[in-house]
Amino acid sequence: MKVTACLLLFFGSLAALAAPEGKFEKSMSVPHGGDAKIGWKREGCSVLGVTVRNFPSREDIDTARREKPDDKSWVWWDFHVENRGSAKCKIQLWVDIYDKGGRVVKSSDKSDTVDAGKLDDNIRISTRMRTLDIADSPKVSLRGEIAPR
Repeated sequence: MKVTACLLLFFGSLAALAAPEGKFEKSMSVPHGGDAKIGWKREGCSVLGVTVRNFPSREDIDTARREKPDDKSWVWWDFHVENRGSAKCKIQLWVDIYDKGGRVVKSSDKSDTVDAGKLDDNIRISTRMRTLDIADSPKVSLRGEIAPR
């Protein structure tokens, strides 16, 4: 039993060392017009969640399927961020949207500085892409990096 506990502690420590401090990643289903919790934190700076805005309507998707397969839509990824720390921090965010075959069909990123004490801020990433690509996407990968400024 002691050997197992020591091995778990050892490998857990290695995993912590292997993950660069302040770098995060989360894969999930595309939130079709809703919110998703994220929960990334470093030194008082946090990425709390994301809201997907302007997801194509059912009517827009049906029209694209019937008549306009190359129709494009703007989809915005509003990341809710805050800084409870005493110094500015820089947050870099990436959004990678995948098709059913596992290929990235759209990738966008943005970075911004969040002032100390800012509790209700957001970082918006715009993605202009084929309506059918976002409608049929099974997965999105969100990546982030939080660094002291």
